[in-house]
Amino acid sequence: MDPFKRRAKIAIVASSGIVGVTIPPTRSWFLILAALAGDVAFAAITYSSWATTSLWIRLIFIWAIVGGALALVYQLAVTQIIAFDSLRLTIGKEFNGWERKHEYQVADCSDLEWVSAAKGRPAGLQSKAGWRTVIVGKDLSEEEAAEVLAALQISLPGVAQKLCSNPNSKDHFIALGLGRSK
Repeated sequence: MDPFKRRAKIAIVASSGIVGVTIPPTRSWFLILAALAGDVAFAAITYSSWATTSLWIRLIFIWAIVGGALALVYQLAVTQIIAFDSLRLTIGKEFNGWERKHEYQVADCSDLEWVSAAKGRPAGLQSKAGWRTVIVGKDLSEEEAAEVLAALQISLPGVAQKLCSNPNSKDHFIALGLGRSK
């Protein structure tokens, strides 16, 4: 367990033909402290040279400080909400009562899988929705992704089969490949 990583438990609720997953915000305490230290240092430099800077530079400094603080608050307060039902895959972000949703038809989705973090992309669940690749669960560990997929398989097996299938492959996603010859 990484002492610099703040990790709250995800909540998975399955009822009435819907599997809902709530992913609380997760950020490294080290990165939070580094961002705060950077904001404080930038504010101190701005304060010390306030009298000698022009009005436009002052406005840019104020904009940078306020923007950095708001970005940090946003990163610490956004909760991801994922809902699977027989027709739709809904991905949402909730910030202090405001919610932004994206809905995709299950018939258009495939290749739901966990991917590890790579350059410019966090670890988590991703799926193909039509011709696009969408991040379904951002910052999920492999164990949490396995919990989500297991809950989906238990509660909505038809949806799980459709979402986890690969339309370009003739194998079923659960197949062990025992019938293949080497």
